[in-house]
Amino acid sequence: MEHRFIVVTEDESHFRDLSEALQSLGLPVWLHWNTDMLAQLVGSLGTNILFVEFAAENAQKAADLTNNLLSVFPRLWVVGFAKRADTQLIREAMRSGARDFIELQSPVEEIRQSVQGILEQSPPLPAKSTGNMVTLLGARPGVGTSLAAVNLALLLKQEYLPDEPILLLDFGYPAGDASLYLDTKVGFNLCDAVRSLRRFDHVLLSTAFSHHKSGLAILSLPHNLADLRDISPVDAMTLLSLFKSYFKVIVVDLGGFAGMDLLMYALGISDQILMVCEQTVPSVFSARQLLHNLRERGFATDRIGLVTGKYDSRIDMDPAQIALNLQMRLVENLPQRTEKMIACANIGKPLLDVAPKDPYLETLRRIAAGQCRQVGSPGPANAPPRSVFGRWLAPLLK
Repeated sequence: MEHRFIVVTEDESHFRDLSEALQSLGLPVWLHWNTDMLAQLVGSLGTNILFVEFAAENAQKAADLTNNLLSVFPRLWVVGFAKRADTQLIREAMRSGARDFIELQSPVEEIRQSVQGILEQSPPLPAKSTGNMVTLLGARPGVGTSLAAVNLALLLKQEYLPDEPILLLDFGYPAGDASLYLDTKVGFNLCDAVRSLRRFDHVLLSTAFSHHKSGLAILSLPHNLADLRDISPVDAMTLLSLFKSYFKVIVVDLGGFAGMDLLMYALGISDQILMVCEQTVPSVFSARQLLHNLRERGFATDRIGLVTGKYDSRIDMDPAQIALNLQMRLVENLPQRTEKMIACANIGKPLLDVAPKDPYLETLRRIAAGQCRQVGSPGPANAPPRSVFGRWLAPLLK
C-alpha cells in the first residue's frame, strides 16, 4: 500500500525539497495552514505521517495546529521539520506532540532513511478511503426517503456484501425512524461518535455502534436535536470522512434533514446522491427549492439523480415530467407500497423479511447492484443461477 504524507508549509521550495526525499516512499500532499481542511484531509486519506514546518516566525502556530490535530487523531505521527533547526525549535515541536524532527539541509538519502525508520515505528492508520457513500436526499419529510435508505442498506448487507462492513447513517427526520423499521435499539448516536473521535477504531465500531441482526451497523442522530449544537462541525465532518476508511458502503438517509452545513459536506463526499420526490406539486416544489439552495452554495446539482417515491402509474404527473421540471436525470421509480410498509413497521420487520420478491425491493436491487459495481463486487452473494432462457433473453432486454 502506498503511504500518504501531508506536508504543511507556506514555502513551496521547502515542500519540493521534502518531496524529493519522500519520492520513493509515498505520495506527499501539500497543504497550507488551514486547520479545518487539514482535519478533513487526515480523516479522508488515512494519512500515515504529517509533516509540519516549525520556523522561528511560525513556531507557535505550528505548535497550536499540532496540538489541535492530535486531540482528534491521537495516533497520528507528526514530524516537525525546518530548513535549519536550533534546539529551541526542536524542543517546541516535541512539546507540542511531534514525534521526530527533520532538517531539510540534511542530505536527501539521510532524510529518506529517517522517514523509512519512522514508517517502521508508526502505527498503521486506516488505509486509503475505499468505502463508497450513497446518500438519499428527501425533497421533504414523508416522501419515503428513510424507508428506501433502510431497505437499500439491508439489501447490501444481506444479499450483496454480507462479509463486508455496511453502515446506515440514520440522519432523517423524525430522528430514529430506522431503528423502528429494523426493530433495533440504537443508544450510541452521532454526538457520542464525535466525542469518541480520539479513540475511534474497530473495537469502538463493534462494541458501541448498534447492529441489526444481519450485522448492519446503524448510527442515528440524537433524539434531542439541540444536542448537535454541542459538537464541532469540523469534528462531525471528520467523522463522516473517517467512516469511508472503515466501511465498504455507507448509506446515508438525509430525508428532511435541516442542518445545511453537515448536509453539504455529506453530499460533497458522497459517491452517489439520489433525491426522492413524490408525484405531487408540494413535493416537486420542495425539491426545486432544495436544489436552488444547493446551487446557491456552489454545489453541482447535476450529480444528483432523481428517484420517484411512492410511484403510481395512475397519477397524471409522471416521473419524466418531474425530471424535466427539475432538470434532473431520472434514475428509478419506487412503487407505491404504503399498506405493506405500514404492516411491516407495525410488526417490526423489514420488507426483505416479509416479501423478499416485492417490486419495491427489485427497484432497490438495481441501485444496490450499481453500488457493488462501484466497489468492485461481482454482485449478490446468494443470487440464484440464471436459467438458460434468461441468459439468452438478457441481451435482448438491454
